[in-house]
Amino acid sequence: CSERRMFMQQGKIITLSGISGIGKSYLKSFILSHNPDMQSLISVTTRKRRANEVDGIDKFFFTLEEFKKADYMGELCVINQVFDNWYAYKKSQVDLCDTGVSLITELFYKNVVEFKNDFKNTITVYILPNDIERTIKELHARNLDKSDLTRRIKDIEDELEYFFKHRELFDIVVRNDYTVSTCALLQTLLMQKIRGA
Repeated sequence: CSERRMFMQQGKIITLSGISGIGKSYLKSFILSHNPDMQSLISVTTRKRRANEVDGIDKFFFTLEEFKKADYMGELCVINQVFDNWYAYKKSQVDLCDTGVSLITELFYKNVVEFKNDFKNTITVYILPNDIERTIKELHARNLDKSDLTRRIKDIEDELEYFFKHRELFDIVVRNDYTVSTCALLQTLLMQKIRGA
């Protein structure tokens, strides 16, 4: 968000990317539970809240008017549009890195380049499917409306193609088999990266 922040940040920002249904939220929760000093970097979105989501914990749910106002007031950064909805981050939360706090967030794969350019202390993670059919089942279990579900499934091929063409953008890559072993592996790799960075 500002050049000053890029050079003063002490904490790390960990981004988790991967196709819809791959388990980014679950992995993020696991990492947070094993790193009490780390905080969730919560995105702001204009998409509708799902039944199991809590405003201010899973995401900050804004109306389009609220989002536009916050943007106009200069309160948001890394603004992007995904599946017809707007996403961003609150600058005030990103500023926590200046105090040494590390943050973790889910990030749409096409925004990794912009994020790494804005925040030099970013550690980027990509989560690959171990079984693509299992991932699609996870999507179906979300009870999305038909058009949203179709769009997300269609995007899977494009996203995986993007990943393999731009593998160098990601510091860590893991395959998710939806077991605790994937969580533990990611935890280990992140700690190695943080300590070695």
